[in-house]
Amino acid sequence: MSKKLVFIPLVVFLILTPIILLAKQGNDNKGREVFIGIIQSMPSSGLQGEWIIGGQTFSTVPSTEFDQTDGPLSVNGCANVEFRNGEVHEIDCETLSDCK
Repeated sequence: MSKKLVFIPLVVFLILTPIILLAKQGNDNKGREVFIGIIQSMPSSGLQGEWIIGGQTFSTVPSTEFDQTDGPLSVNGCANVEFRNGEVHEIDCETLSDCK
């Protein structure tokens, strides 16, 4: 009888753990949207401010992240904008081929 008492909670734990982890992971992307386009204008000093990318206007917030690992963010370059719940979360430099 004691082996069953140990086995049942273990089975429940093994079944529920992946479900709980997937549920938590799914919430991270809630309200997330992505837009990609050519940078038409950007702030004149620094990265914070108003951007026009692919004809859409985006205004950064102090917590906006900028990823320039694929090169510098610049006018006529390609950018991927990730925004969540209406706020710009991140602007990433992309290769020009990603915008075509």
